[in-house]
Amino acid sequence: MDIYIEKIIIHELDKEADSGDTQLFLSDRTIPLNNKSDNLVRVLNDTFVSKSDLLHGSLSSPEDALFPGHLQLLAEADYSEEAFITFSKDTMQTLQQDLEGSIGAKGGYFVYTLFEHGGNRILSIYLVRDTQGIVFLKNEDRKSFELTDITHVDTSKLAMACRIQLQKFQTNSGRFVDLIRHGSNQKVIAEYFTNWVGLDEPQSSKAMTETFLHVVDKLPLPISHDTGQPMEEEEFRNEVRAFATQSPQKTIELDKFDQHFYGEESVVQNYLKDNHIPLDNEVRVDKGTLKKHYTYRASADGVSVSFSKSDYASGRVSIKGDNLVIDCPELIDKIMLMLEDDGTW
Repeated sequence: MDIYIEKIIIHELDKEADSGDTQLFLSDRTIPLNNKSDNLVRVLNDTFVSKSDLLHGSLSSPEDALFPGHLQLLAEADYSEEAFITFSKDTMQTLQQDLEGSIGAKGGYFVYTLFEHGGNRILSIYLVRDTQGIVFLKNEDRKSFELTDITHVDTSKLAMACRIQLQKFQTNSGRFVDLIRHGSNQKVIAEYFTNWVGLDEPQSSKAMTETFLHVVDKLPLPISHDTGQPMEEEEFRNEVRAFATQSPQKTIELDKFDQHFYGEESVVQNYLKDNHIPLDNEVRVDKGTLKKHYTYRASADGVSVSFSKSDYASGRVSIKGDNLVIDCPELIDKIMLMLEDDGTW
């Protein structure tokens, strides 16, 4: 899916984690749009999209956070070049004020981008940092290579980043902000970035995926296009997994899910409404949660076993008294081969 890039500007916030001092370098103009800037945005966007678990939310009111107010001014100026530059500078100055005297947070380069992707206008902010690398220098005279240290920006790793869907921001519909969710070892970074943006009512991709899957478990079985009869449970589970994993941008749109499985009926939306379950129309799929939902895993006394719900439903895995029975000749063959190679069998 093509990306149409409108504007890019880069600022630097110089700050070490063990110091409360900050220095700000603000650009006065956007960078030229060419193959280099195009590749930069594509790499950063691809890295962001590849993240498995994000935080999703809306923005606080301008009375509660400065960032949303600056963004509203940018929208009112129809995202003009001048307004874009002003927005980026104003929000960077806000961030500097927030971090002054703070210990634990670290700065870097802030890449502001405005682009269109999949019919959506998106504002993204990426925090990237320098990293050390090595360059191979060819020495023609000595017929050998020399190693030289080099400092470069690591665009394959994002310290933090967020994406804002601007159409949804202007209509204030649903969770239109996506933000990278980091583990506890980067808690300080995540908190200052979240507070700076003014993320409101955040929910993780994992939690949203869990809610979606539990809802799907309660839905009536859809009619099979092949037989005209209700699907078997195993078939439906497999179809749901395929639909989720093949969805563009790893995002399930509930209205499209309804259309795919139930035609014109709004089965999912009606279930959410009837049971007072808050879930946005777009659900970012967490693959680990998806896999875990349909797979049983257990370990005891040094023995581990893993099997799907379909395996149990079909009888390939069953419990008889105190025994676990696995009906899988292929598994037996593989175990016997390992025992033969080991000399045990």
